[in-house]
Amino acid sequence: MRKFSYKRRVLTALLGGKVDRVPATSLAGCGGTVTVDMQDAVDIHCPEAHKDAEMMAKLAIASHELTGIENVRVPFDFVVEPEALGCKIRWGASPKSLPSVLTHDFEKPEDLKMPENLLEIGRIPVVLEAIRIVRKEVGDFMPISSLVLGPFTLAGELAGIERLLIWTVRKPDYVKKFIAFTLDVILEYAKAQYEAGSDIVQVSDPTASPELIGPVFFKQFVKPALTQIAESLGGPRLLHICGGAEGSVPDMAETGFDGISVDSSVDVARMKPLVGEVKVLGNVSSKSTLVFGSPDDVKKEARKALKSGVDFLEPGCGFSPMTPIENIKAMVEEVKE
Repeated sequence: MRKFSYKRRVLTALLGGKVDRVPATSLAGCGGTVTVDMQDAVDIHCPEAHKDAEMMAKLAIASHELTGIENVRVPFDFVVEPEALGCKIRWGASPKSLPSVLTHDFEKPEDLKMPENLLEIGRIPVVLEAIRIVRKEVGDFMPISSLVLGPFTLAGELAGIERLLIWTVRKPDYVKKFIAFTLDVILEYAKAQYEAGSDIVQVSDPTASPELIGPVFFKQFVKPALTQIAESLGGPRLLHICGGAEGSVPDMAETGFDGISVDSSVDVARMKPLVGEVKVLGNVSSKSTLVFGSPDDVKKEARKALKSGVDFLEPGCGFSPMTPIENIKAMVEEVKE
């Protein structure tokens, strides 16, 4: 078997071809992709890097150069769309902080207005420019992944997750209208990411976790929207939903995404027979082993994930900002041993 470039290995594995080994990547998840160690190593720090395309691109590329992880991913946070739509953001004061949404002021469907110039608002143009810069720097050798928020999660950021959950019971028509609005935002932004040079778009929908909304509401509200996204996106696409998603795994697999990213709490060996040809990404613990374990601990858990049948070795939910570089290197090394 001839030697694979990083990009060829990743895309071949995702789209069902044969590869020389399992890729070690950070394509998906709702944690970050760059750590404090990485920021210190190249003297580029967040939150500034969230707002500057050059800094974002350089830091994203450094994540590969410092660890050997087999992709480059931007952006590093999950508030780009809410910010562009008018939500106020809490940026955090240190490199280990992830930005979060401070205000959730959309109280009814009538408050929703689709901007005519969505791709020019907030940090959306920053992210798109960062993708273009990365593409120019890494050429066709390295895969680029990018992300959009999932429909239920974006709706929750706009309305507030507690309000949205109440609506699932009391005002289901509100939920459907909010999700319909988010679909327009997601699809326009995702397609622009492909055009800018992204190879793979991840849809991250953490608050659609069955642990939070249950399998019934997942099937009622979330599955149709995710299916529409998968059908509308023209390129390789991934789905990430946090937590113990096993109750909705068959429904997730039926949405049409090429791969599903799962957290460390999911039993991949039990999951694999339920997903058919859909690829499984995961699932070394982001919150415990990768942050607090030793490199040997990481390798042990990585071996377990590989034995369970993951198609991509990944952190279960992205990298915590406090993840040591040596632990990421250990995860990458395990696929080569």
